[in-house]
Amino acid sequence: MHVFRKRYLLLLSTYLKPQWKNVLLLSFSLLISIGLQLLNPQILRYFIDTAIYHGANNSLIAAGLLFIGVALARQGISIASTYLNTNVAWTATNQLRTDLVAHCLSLDLDYHTSRTAGEMIERIDGDVNALTNFFSQFVINLLTSMVLLLAILVLFFTISIWVGLAMVAFSGSALLILMYLRRRAVPLWKESRQITTTLYGFLSERLIGTEDIRANGATGYVLRRFYLLLRTWSPIFRRSMAAEVTMGIITLFFFVLGSVLSSLLGQPYGYRGHSPSGPFT
Repeated sequence: MHVFRKRYLLLLSTYLKPQWKNVLLLSFSLLISIGLQLLNPQILRYFIDTAIYHGANNSLIAAGLLFIGVALARQGISIASTYLNTNVAWTATNQLRTDLVAHCLSLDLDYHTSRTAGEMIERIDGDVNALTNFFSQFVINLLTSMVLLLAILVLFFTISIWVGLAMVAFSGSALLILMYLRRRAVPLWKESRQITTTLYGFLSERLIGTEDIRANGATGYVLRRFYLLLRTWSPIFRRSMAAEVTMGIITLFFFVLGSVLSSLLGQPYGYRGHSPSGPFT
């Protein structure tokens, strides 16, 4: 595992280091987005508290305008982050494709005779395309999401230590379950990528030789090989997609459960018996 991590870090540093300015801007924009995500609920809380205690209309208007301004700023940051994500990802993956093509051209003829054209295309283009999010979003989003999670948990502790402890226990349990599902899903997706490469290699070779196949009367043989390959590919693909869908459903379930749990735990602290003393208190 330690060796794989070193390889991932080496891969990232190799293709992201030339784009360090864009990566730095992307990280900065995501950190700003986290700050705005934490600020908006505080504004909304102040607005609700002020309305409950019949506060001044000017305070409500100011809070409403500030809320809208923060929401618009978040959208602007989101657009900038998307642009930077796409730019970093395509620059890194295009360079990786170039390096892979150069490496393949330097290999002996025996290697190329043992690989079909479709397999080579799928390996150089399809597999690299699957790394798009890895280069542009995975590491940065993982770090920023951890920072956001820690900040939200700190805010829960400011409400009540018991609420904070309950949410820490919930977040830890959800994280452990998702990590377990990830370990189950990764081998399935590796197997799926391998069989998909084999399928595309088979199709490309047979499509190129369509005239020769018909001329030699081998249509039935090729179709039988294709059906057998589909029988191998289909269950592997279904298992990998089931693992992906399962992770998505469980993630959504934890999101809903966390929202309900935070609402239930926060109800006893929603009314404190005094008017708000500051804009975000």
